[in-house]
Amino acid sequence: MSAPMLWDKTMKFIWGGEGGVGKTTLLQRFMYNEFNPATPLTVGVAFNTCQVERQGRNIGLALWDLGGQERFRFIQSIYMEKANAAFVVFDMSNLGTVGQIPDWVNMIRQYNDPNIPIVLVGTKMDLVANEELENIHSIANQLVVDYGLYCYGPTSAKLKLNVDEIIYYMIDLVLYNDYYSGASQAQA
Repeated sequence: MSAPMLWDKTMKFIWGGEGGVGKTTLLQRFMYNEFNPATPLTVGVAFNTCQVERQGRNIGLALWDLGGQERFRFIQSIYMEKANAAFVVFDMSNLGTVGQIPDWVNMIRQYNDPNIPIVLVGTKMDLVANEELENIHSIANQLVVDYGLYCYGPTSAKLKLNVDEIIYYMIDLVLYNDYYSGASQAQA
């Protein structure tokens, strides 16, 4: 007798970006509604799972948090494969972290379908002065255009600003793409 299926659908999401940009803190806020300002750097890869309800379906999320340091790149390619979607993250209070965005986008596409949905996520919005936001949003939106990303979402794990929304957006996008790719295959 087989065990009952817990989820209607499972999704694998990968999170990439320079070390210290806040990937782990953002995921902890989403999964546990906790904020830890002293989250240690991820060594290599961290794997988390959680379940959410979306559009009347139970969704099992596999969240792969890839350590941002260059020394971990050699092992990360195997964890990037077969992802449904990806998030590339930068620290809004440190614009130097946008420099690695092209590398992350290229790595993710190299190990997945080149059309994989990728969302650009800015973190630590609570640390940015209001007068700087327009410039940061402009830079981020240009990166979305330049690299063919789906969108840009500014977030703050500390304030729980747009954390759930950016992840739910991606879940909805994957469900939408699955529905329409299945509908087009049925018509063929």
